[in-house]
This record gives sequence, C-alpha cells and structure tokens, in this order.
Amino acid sequence: MSSQVDLPTAPVGLSDPQYATRRKRMYEFLTRVRALGADVDLDIPAIAVLGSQSAGKSSLIEAISGVSLPRASGTCTRCPTECQLTQSDTPWACTVSLQINTTADGSASANSKKVPFGEPITVKSEVTERIRRAQKAILSPSTPPEAFLQGTDIEPEIPFSANRIVLHISGPDVTDLNFIDLPGLIVGGQENEIKLIKDLAISYVRKPSCIILVTVSCETDFVNQGAHLLAKEYDPRGDRTVGILTKPDRIPPTEEDNWLPFIRGEHDDTTVWFCVKCPNSQAIDEGISWERARRAESKFFSENAPWSMLRKQFKQKLGTGHVTHHLSDKLCDLISERLPYIERELNELLVRTNRELEELPQPPSSTPLKKILQLITDFTRAVERQGEGIPGRGGLLQQIRLPQEKFRLAIRKTAPSFVPQFKKRPIHEPPHLDEFNPPFALRAPLRVMAAVDESPPSFPINGKKSKTSSQRAPAISKVETQIHPPFLIGEEHYGDTGLDDGKSIFIDDVLETAEWAVTRELPNNYPFIVQKEYIIAFVKEWDDPSQGLFISTVEKLKELTLCIVDKHFGPYTYGHLKQRVSNIVVTHLDRCSKETSKRVKFLLEVEKEPSTKNTHYFKDYRRKFLCFYNGLYHKDSNDNFIERVQGQHYQSTAFAEALAVVMENLPKLGLRDVKPLELAILQTSEDSDGALRIMADVRAYFQVAFKRFVDNVIKAIDEELVLGLPKGLQDALMSGLKLDSPDAHETCARLVAEQPHIAEKRKGLLATQERLLLAREELYTALS
Repeated sequence: MSSQVDLPTAPVGLSDPQYATRRKRMYEFLTRVRALGADVDLDIPAIAVLGSQSAGKSSLIEAISGVSLPRASGTCTRCPTECQLTQSDTPWACTVSLQINTTADGSASANSKKVPFGEPITVKSEVTERIRRAQKAILSPSTPPEAFLQGTDIEPEIPFSANRIVLHISGPDVTDLNFIDLPGLIVGGQENEIKLIKDLAISYVRKPSCIILVTVSCETDFVNQGAHLLAKEYDPRGDRTVGILTKPDRIPPTEEDNWLPFIRGEHDDTTVWFCVKCPNSQAIDEGISWERARRAESKFFSENAPWSMLRKQFKQKLGTGHVTHHLSDKLCDLISERLPYIERELNELLVRTNRELEELPQPPSSTPLKKILQLITDFTRAVERQGEGIPGRGGLLQQIRLPQEKFRLAIRKTAPSFVPQFKKRPIHEPPHLDEFNPPFALRAPLRVMAAVDESPPSFPINGKKSKTSSQRAPAISKVETQIHPPFLIGEEHYGDTGLDDGKSIFIDDVLETAEWAVTRELPNNYPFIVQKEYIIAFVKEWDDPSQGLFISTVEKLKELTLCIVDKHFGPYTYGHLKQRVSNIVVTHLDRCSKETSKRVKFLLEVEKEPSTKNTHYFKDYRRKFLCFYNGLYHKDSNDNFIERVQGQHYQSTAFAEALAVVMENLPKLGLRDVKPLELAILQTSEDSDGALRIMADVRAYFQVAFKRFVDNVIKAIDEELVLGLPKGLQDALMSGLKLDSPDAHETCARLVAEQPHIAEKRKGLLATQERLLLAREELYTALS
C-alpha cells in the first residue's frame, strides 16, 4: 500500500509569505550586487550547481526555474547561467542579460558590465531559444551581442567562458532564490577543455560563501562521479554542500539500499541529501509541462518503494519543491549571516583600492603645456635646494664633503719636504738619555738616519735631477724623515704635518740648485728664481688633485640631479619626457662643467706666479720655519734644543731652569714677544744660512698658497657648478622641449601621455571603486 508523499504544489517551488519580506530584501541585495559585478571583488553568497554531464543537472534546473534549457546537439552548457527567481505580484516574466566580468582571454575585465539581451519574455516557451542565442553571444565576445538576437549564427570564438547568462524570472508563483548553473564536468574530451571547466567550477566552490548544489545520478556508481569528489575536496565536512540524487527511476533492482542512506543522513559528513524525479527524454520530447512533471514526480515518490516507505521526516527530502524550499531558506540565512563580514571585507577592499589609486601617477592633465611648465618649475627649484644644501646624509653638500677633504689633504701632502741637514755629513742618532725617551706623540720633530756615501750627490734643478745624476747619486740605503713643526700642530690635524713623501730635499740639494742660479749676485745671495722653481714644482702637483675633486663633484652632481629628474619626471617615460629632460640636463651640466674646468685651470696658472698680499702670515710662517730649520740644523751642537723645547716631559731640570731664566731676562734687554723656539736662530753657519732661508721662504709660502688654493678651487667649483647648475636650467629645458613653438600643446600632450598599462590599471581600479561604492549602498539598504 502506497503512502502519499507531501510535496509542495506551487508551480515554481514554494512561496512562503512568512519569510517573504526578509527573503525579498536579502535576494534583492544579492541580485543587485551581482548585477554590479561586485562578486568579482567580494565573497558574495551563491548557490553553484555542480554535476557531471548527463547527471540530470539541466533537468533539475528546469524543475526549479520553470523554464526549459536548450537540449539540441552541441548546445550543452558552455558558460554559467545565473537564475534569479523573484516572487512578485506582477505576471510571469523573464529578462535575459549577459554579465561580462572577464575578457576574451579569461582575465578579469577592468569594467564589469551587465548587458541586456533582448526585450523581456512573457511566454515561457520563448526562453529556450533566447538562452541558446545568449550562449552564442557569450562565446563570441568580438561580435556585438545584438547581432545574435537577429539570427546571426557563427562559429564560437572560444569553447567556454566564465561570463554568464543571467535569467531574471519573476511572478506570483516564484520562490525567491538565486543560483548559478555551471557547465557540467566532463571526463572524456580535450584536456584543455576539461581543465577549463574544472577551473571554472573551482573558482566558485572554493569560496566559503558558496553553497555547493551537487547533482549525482543514481544510474552511476557514486564514487565515480567527479562532482561529488570536487565538492568533497573544497568542503570536506559537507557543511555547505547540498546533495541531489537524480534519476531514481533508473536504479537497478535490489540496489535501492545503496542510495537510501543519503536521504536518511547516515553518511559521515553533514551534507543534506535530497532526491528528485525529473521527466525522461521521451516526456521532454513530447512537450510535458512543468505542472504535469511535478505531478508525475509526486506520484513516483508516493507509489514506488522504497521511497514511499520512508518515514515522514525523510519524505521531506523528496521532490523538487522541498529542494527549492530548503535552498531558499539556506541561501537567505547565509546572506543574512554574511552581511557583517561582507561589510568589513568591502570596506577593507575600498581602502586598498583607494590606496592603489593614490599610488598611481597623476592622470594626464587636460592642460599638458601648463603641466609641463609646472613640472619644470618644481624640478628647477629642487635642483636649487640641492645646491643650497639639504640636511641629511643624502644631500649633495654632504656627499662632496669627503672628496673635498681628500683634495685638501692631497694638496697639503705636496709640501716640499725640506731636511735641514747635509746628506754627505754623518747624522747621528740622538743621545739615549732618559729625557729623550717620551711617547711617540711627544717625540722630537725630526729623526734622520742616513747611510753615507762619499760620492758626489745629485741635486734637483727646477724640480728635476741634473743630467749626470745617475753617475753622482749617493748610495743612501735609508732616509727616514718625520718632521712635525710644533707651530703647525695647533692649526692642522696631527697627521697633516708629516712630510715624509719620499722626496726629501737636503741642504746639499738646495745649495746646488741655488749655485746653478747665481749670476752676478754677491756671495751668499741667491736670486728669487730658486724659490720660484721650488714653488712651481709643488704647484704642478696640484693639477691631479684638482681634477680629481672636479670630476668627483661632477659625477656626484650628475647622479643626484638625475635622481631629481626621476623623482619629478619618472612617471612620464612613455612619452619620453623623462628621457628628453635627462638629456637636456646632462647637456646643461656639461656646459657648466666646461666653464668650471676653465676656472680651475685658471687658478692653477695663477699659482705658478708666486705672489701674496698676505704678508703678515707669510712673514710669521717664514720666521717660524727659519728658526725651526736652524735649530734642527744645529741639533748636534745645541744638544737637540728643538726637541727639548718642544717636549717639556723630557726636559732636564737644568735645561728647564736655564730656559726660564733666559726667557725671563729677554724683555729686560728689550727683546719682547720672543718664543723659546726662536732662540734657535742665534746660531748661524756660513755654509747653510742661505739654504735655510730658501727653505723657510718656500715652506712659508706653501702654507699661505696651499690654503688659498684649496679654498679658491672649492669655492670656484661650488659657484660655477653646484650653485651654477640651476642658473639657466629652466630656460634650457623650455628651449630643449620647444615649449615656445606653435605646436607646443600637441608636443606636451605626447610628452605626458600615460603608459597604457597604467591607464588600464587606473581604469580597472576606478571601476572597482565604483562597484564597491554602489555595493556598499546596497549593503546599507539590506542592513536597514
């Protein structure tokens, strides 16, 4: 005896007035958000219908939606079909549209859009043909969609698409529901098509807010059906999976018990299973109506065991009406539950989208000439600030400070290394008394050790050795000089005062040079040419350090200026504005560099004619060096007077007392302002006084000249190059870019043209921003 199955009798699912208002608000939100294309950006709740080909998926869709899908050969589902079912008081109607979210190659479109496809349909039988044409339009993205409404029939350009057909079905007997029918999974066929369909299905079922409606045919072994396996992979517990058993009339005899456990919930997951009975192919071919199909379904479950023998609670899982009711409630609840999370996700995505838009370069200006003039003004001001000085490690002045210091030291090290001793005379080590054993920093200014050869010495003439120098060179095995004039230590770094450069000039050398220069002078008088030649010799050594500082400054200035170019013109590479500005700047820098180089060479030439008006400092240095050299020359006879005057820590008591008495009584003799070091001048020598005076003259002049030259070169480079670069730069840029030409506007438009990929990115971000803002408005409406 059969038991009547309690199936809903509404033509399209169940219309439940108790939940009508709530459902309508939730489904309106879902429909509008999807129409905006926001499901591309947000995890919007959805029902995805998943099943293998021939699993009865299309029949299930027809049973739920009330419309027939294309079934002719070659018309299998090749793109998703979204069904939006809405209960309304108006007569039944169906509108078809195309939701375009991807481009022809499958990548995300920068501008999602919903394209209407024909006028609304009020006759159900016309829907099938409209869906067939809509699918052809989806698969031929390069052809205008309206062409397919007029009967155009061309070969599809692509086999499958992620863009979807949208059916909006409304009527008084329609239950609020929204689901997406995916192309059926295939096993045989081309590998690329199998992968395309699977990847499309995964793009839906992997989302946490997707309800997976998996269809399983009862005429095939359950374990061999790919749809179930895919659902299990992404929803292992089955919390968001709803299973549908189809074709129960094809279960072989005695195998019904293999399927009943699904209905009774006796499996190890939480998947809720239903069973539906849809019309077979013969009934479809005969044009069975939706109403007759539902009555036939009810009769099948009521009259056929084991379905008719199930308890009442399990009979609630039989038939299309129960499936529709369950899905409607489940999706409505999921939307309501997800709204707060969607709001948070939407706001986070808006913040990220706005930030990405802000990080993009400014869009091309509608007034390109004005834009470029502003860029040039800002750029030249930045170059000016660089020359004026910017605090921090990255500033130009900070970065050229080290080359300037190296230049100063290099010039300082060219000081002539005069040694007030004869090379041919034995030089003895200072006596090893306790008072001559101080720390190194306080040691005597000079320590000379020389192996002596009695052969005639060679002497430098005009900074060069005489022609017979190779024959007369003494066999000196080692000469070590460390001269630290005490009066220089206070004004220079300690390391700057050492003059051991391997080019020591002894009294012999100076006298030989001087003798060669004598013409009609009195004895012990030497012409100024001697001092001049020594001066010219060290000035010649200033060329390389000067060029080194000049080149270092140019390179650093060029590097930092091009960085400023990149900062201001970096976004404008597509129209070659940055490249052209860089070339103009480098050319202008080269022009400034040439002028600076001329200035530096001029300063070098000037220094080759010894002269100074700084007579006070020159005389002061000359007096100090003369005393210093004289004291060192007589070091053997004055018992190392210079060393003992210099280092109080190793003065004997007797020496200190005697020195104090002398210094105390000198003013009584009218000799005021005499320094202890100047007492060394009291000793004279007929054979060395002339040479010592020449040494003192040259060495004193070096002190005056090298400081003057260092300052002048650094100031010249600073004035002509560092501060000179911005001068005329703006005019050079305007001239080089031809901003005064008649077609300046068109030229500037090309120069600031935006790169296509940036324009495309901005277009996509703006479209996303617009979608999200509209979606937020819909969200607030749903939450109100």
